[in-house]
Amino acid sequence: MIHGALVARRRIAGVLMAAGTLAILAGAHDLLLVRMGLFGGAYYTLTAHAMFFFVMILAGLVVERYSRTVADYSALNASLAARIDERETQLRGAFETVRQQQQEQAVLLERQRIMREIHDGVGSQLVGLLNVVTQPAPDRVVVEEHVKLALDEMRMAVDSLQPTHDDLPTVLATLRYRLQPRLDAAGIELVWDVAVIPPMAPFAAQAALQLQRILLEAFTNVLKHASATRIVMHANWHGEETPPLVRIVLTDNGRGLPAVPDTARPPGHGISNMRARAQSIGAKLRIETANEQTGGTRVLLDWPCVLA
Repeated sequence: MIHGALVARRRIAGVLMAAGTLAILAGAHDLLLVRMGLFGGAYYTLTAHAMFFFVMILAGLVVERYSRTVADYSALNASLAARIDERETQLRGAFETVRQQQQEQAVLLERQRIMREIHDGVGSQLVGLLNVVTQPAPDRVVVEEHVKLALDEMRMAVDSLQPTHDDLPTVLATLRYRLQPRLDAAGIELVWDVAVIPPMAPFAAQAALQLQRILLEAFTNVLKHASATRIVMHANWHGEETPPLVRIVLTDNGRGLPAVPDTARPPGHGISNMRARAQSIGAKLRIETANEQTGGTRVLLDWPCVLA
């Protein structure tokens, strides 16, 4: 304590040294003068008064130490709060950066999808149209058919941008709206029988577009080859199946599937494309004769879906 007071110049050590010195002097006074009666003796003791001041000094030191500790904890809490605020600011900035990157990635993926759809859909039809018009005597009917198909592809690509990817009846109704003028012009009656379908989990725009393309190919085949006067469109929910699915059935009263393949006409890729598109969305496609006596063709599509 003496070293701390005299050498290190610590205030607390100096105060304790002074209090201890007073206590020692008071004890020596009581021992020598009061108890032993030396130096003329004395009748009053000083130890109790010295200890009172000593205890008061100790209490003051405890209060000071406590106050300093509280101040240190307050400063530490303030420092921690400042660091937490700084980290929260950094996290918010990082989250905002990630969110912007995700938005940019989503926009980029959507642009790539649109470019791919335009290339595979409208582009292929325009290439076919170019091959037709560069012939010496292009067939007007074929040219018109390619133009209509290119327009249908473009319209479906535009429709796929609409936020209706959790509403299958709206997707089907949009396709009906696009095809109704062509059916009316060909004199074909369309019977629309789409049952109430429970709310479905959102599906990708690519899936909606592939579904529309499958049905568009089916309608186009009826318009081009079936000589039909009536098309019936059924769509309903089969929740008892495993897994649950939406069943879409397109039936016409045309000439039906040929019993013997027509070797005079080069084979097309329409049906194979329909099967590939159905496989890409996890659906099963069947094309069969509607009625053995009356003919006609039935296109049946089973698409497993998840309810919302």
